[in-house]
Amino acid sequence: MSINANKQIEAAMERGEFANLPGKGKPLEFDTNPFLTPQARMTNRLLKENGFTPRWVELEKEIKQEKTQLERILTNLKGRRERLAALIQQHPHRHKAVSLNFEHERARGLEHYSEKLEDLNRKIQRVNLLMPTRNRQYALINKEIALSQFQKVCPSFLEEIKPDAQG
Repeated sequence: MSINANKQIEAAMERGEFANLPGKGKPLEFDTNPFLTPQARMTNRLLKENGFTPRWVELEKEIKQEKTQLERILTNLKGRRERLAALIQQHPHRHKAVSLNFEHERARGLEHYSEKLEDLNRKIQRVNLLMPTRNRQYALINKEIALSQFQKVCPSFLEEIKPDAQG
């Protein structure tokens, strides 16, 4: 004799047995991770009760902040390039001077971006070592791809200087 759980649940719902359960309409609260060992669960509970945050949680926050900073570097430099491109359109005779000035700014931005990428990957490695569950680990940022993206988003003006515009 087979038991069909779905039919039993539907019948109980029709009888109204689930109508007034405690916590109805409120979000479920999961205070414990069922995949943690009892020791890790107790450690997390003690840390939480005493106002401490596990280091991997702090690192996760730092990783998110650093990713935002990387995006901001690109966005700001891209915006600066667009404004300078508009200036060059208005004053073509200033192309070389504006381009050289931007190249110095771009080189500093690229160096800063590269350093931030390295810092971010170090933090990702650290958080992956400390992370209690493997399914939440972070992938490292591929530096070559990220720097290629930087070049694409914010290309050099010098490549655009035409021989007749160099005066």
